[in-house]
Amino acid sequence: GPPRIVLRYDYNIIPVMSHIDAPSPTKRYRGGFSSSICASLFEDPHRRKDCCSLACCGVLAGDRSRYLLTNQLPPPLWRRLLVYIALPAGLYVADRIVMRNIREEVIVEECHDAFPDDGSGPFLGAFNSSKIHDDQSLYQDVENASIAHVVLSFSFYLVTLFLLIRAAANRFKFRNQVIAHLKQKSLEESGLNESDDIHTIIEANALLHKNDTRQATKICGFYRSPDDIINHSVQSDDDNILSTDEQNSGDLCTCLWSALSKMFCGICCGCWCQCFGMCATAQEEREIAALVPQEKLLIDYITFQPYKEYFHSQHLLRTEKNGNLIAHIRALSALSSQLMKMSIIFLAALTLYACTNIDHHFTLPNMVLVFATLFQSFFILYFVHWNWHRFDLSLDTVIKCFASGFVFSTSTAIVVEILVSFVVYFVTGLLGVIALVFEVGNLDMSDPQTFIPALIRENAWLGVLAMFLNAFVVAATTEELSKYFGWFMVETPESLDEKDLNDMMEGADYIPSDMDQTGSTEVDPLISPNSRHSTVLYQRGLNSKGVGITVGMVSTALGFSCCENLKYVFSSTDLSTELITLLARSIFPVHALAAALQSIRVCQRDLEGDTNMGLGRVLIPALLLHGCFDFFLMVAPVIISVRHAGDIVGGGDDSTYIDRYNTYLGACDTYNAVDDGIWKPKGKGNRNENVDEVDTMISGISFGLSTLSVIIGCIYYFVQSRKQKQRLDLLESDNRSNII
Repeated sequence: GPPRIVLRYDYNIIPVMSHIDAPSPTKRYRGGFSSSICASLFEDPHRRKDCCSLACCGVLAGDRSRYLLTNQLPPPLWRRLLVYIALPAGLYVADRIVMRNIREEVIVEECHDAFPDDGSGPFLGAFNSSKIHDDQSLYQDVENASIAHVVLSFSFYLVTLFLLIRAAANRFKFRNQVIAHLKQKSLEESGLNESDDIHTIIEANALLHKNDTRQATKICGFYRSPDDIINHSVQSDDDNILSTDEQNSGDLCTCLWSALSKMFCGICCGCWCQCFGMCATAQEEREIAALVPQEKLLIDYITFQPYKEYFHSQHLLRTEKNGNLIAHIRALSALSSQLMKMSIIFLAALTLYACTNIDHHFTLPNMVLVFATLFQSFFILYFVHWNWHRFDLSLDTVIKCFASGFVFSTSTAIVVEILVSFVVYFVTGLLGVIALVFEVGNLDMSDPQTFIPALIRENAWLGVLAMFLNAFVVAATTEELSKYFGWFMVETPESLDEKDLNDMMEGADYIPSDMDQTGSTEVDPLISPNSRHSTVLYQRGLNSKGVGITVGMVSTALGFSCCENLKYVFSSTDLSTELITLLARSIFPVHALAAALQSIRVCQRDLEGDTNMGLGRVLIPALLLHGCFDFFLMVAPVIISVRHAGDIVGGGDDSTYIDRYNTYLGACDTYNAVDDGIWKPKGKGNRNENVDEVDTMISGISFGLSTLSVIIGCIYYFVQSRKQKQRLDLLESDNRSNII
């Protein structure tokens, strides 16, 4: 089960009382946090709740901690969605629509100048040299739209800043409350000042630690390195003490993460980098565990519904092999029910919006594509969960995992990919400058027609390296980590240790069933009689747990891929392009397969007890699959571009001119800004037909290699899954023999 946290505080006021026979710390706690969130994410596979401090900037984790400590409920979900999401998102979308209209007006005017309706021209020089100032009416429209853009942008940033400042103030206030309760508990344990009023302690603490606490909870900033921050220890069930300050050995991924995290957590300027108080929020969740009873911690996020209110009915569905969909829906937790209702309402509202034709880029056919994208993920999920393994993982957990992947994994991946992309661009740009310095002296710069193509061909490796880093670092590593943590942060009754689960459900009545999960009518020795009823000993087989892990991780990956597909599909304004994109991304469910590969090694770590299975080893097969699949697709355009490097400086070359003509005409046709009866696409000009054949062959080889990587990944998964099933069967047999 999750380790028990024992916190020791020395306020230089009272002696330290600890249940662990260890030297008392002498450092003074200043109101911030005692450890970096980076440590527990990679070094402790049981600290699920620390991941929640990353999701939504720790808002959900903070709500849960506040409820557990003060019984204070957050505002209704609909109000929070309206204020914190709908309002800023509405301003942002309105601003994007205004900017798109400005751009469209300018493009349409350029198209009319380049391709006149009288058939004269074409005048391709009209592009990128807009004459909007010559048309007073168009200029006035653009000016009015620009004013609206400024107003909407200012409103968006003002509202966002206000909400961030308000959230930081709430974090600061609650941080003082947590510290005051911890201090009161220490006083009570020492037998001193047990009658002190908690509000008096809060006020005193706010004055004493005001600056430090504010630094730990502010929007963004730096917090002084932990030279005088308390030490805290983690005690596991076997009474082994693991200090978070110690250097833990691990695999390559863990060591790299440790080195990177130390740059931002203690070494960089002697400070811990802070963002939205996430480290302090994670610290609060660890501290809450020492302030409230264990059974009170077993609740859902958002709704705060205790697990024991709904888990027993879900367990009965499993033991009775009840496959009725309505029964499973009725057994859902309040959180899953809310997620389903909100999704249905949102899709209905989006459908009505598409029917109004307010936005001509999002009409009813586009809404059909939305449903098609959702259907692709639900179709796979139907077979993976409902058709094959509905009794190994509850529908409730599947819904939560899917939602976590759709919302949390995707949002985290987008932010991290942007940050990592900057680093990749900087590295490749620096290498490009160095290469240019060395190549300039060896190339003839007198003729740009030969110099630029030669420079591109000589440094083709740089483009291949950029695609490699984009595939394996920006895409594969970021997305696989985001999917892993998206699954990891979903804590449900089925993820609890069996001892904690049975303690939680102690005394629950069991309705006898004629048949157990294996189809046997014999009495299970794991179910023992208690008075007139039977008390359920909640214990599942290892293979069922392993399948549950796989289904949960695949559900998270499908939620992630569903959101990603929606993003890619609607990145184009052309309906046919959107449809082709959806079909192309539906052929290979790479995200789901990569998650299944991760689950094999997660089962080795969590079920088979392989302590050497660090996060790096968990992710390696998925990284190789995902990285190879993306790299082979990304590198083909680079190779083709290098082959046609001479076309870049072709100037008046016929083929280059025709390419420009067709490109501009296609763009104008997208906006219905040209007369199709007058302006038609032209042929390939003087370009050699063999070039197209070679390009087609390169693209075909690239697609074939990507397909091969998926096939190899499938074979690897099925082979390893079969082997793991045999190992788990052997462990299960040994466990049952010991119980009997």
